[in-house]
Amino acid sequence: MRKRNAVPELEMRAYRTTGVHLPADLWELLNRVAFERAKQRGGRASVSALLVEMIEKNRRALELELGKTVR
Repeated sequence: MRKRNAVPELEMRAYRTTGVHLPADLWELLNRVAFERAKQRGGRASVSALLVEMIEKNRRALELELGKTVR
């Protein structure tokens, strides 16, 4: 049986592994939300997937901050 993937379009992207320094309370919040989503939606808890989703939701504002034209 194939595993459920909440965001299948991300599979085609190139990835980079990075270390991000976060305050402990914010990391704990992200981790708890990731686990709650996994309980509700199935699949594995992923802080990385949560961060990707948050960045994608705010992509326009981030690109505008850089002065880029939004596609």
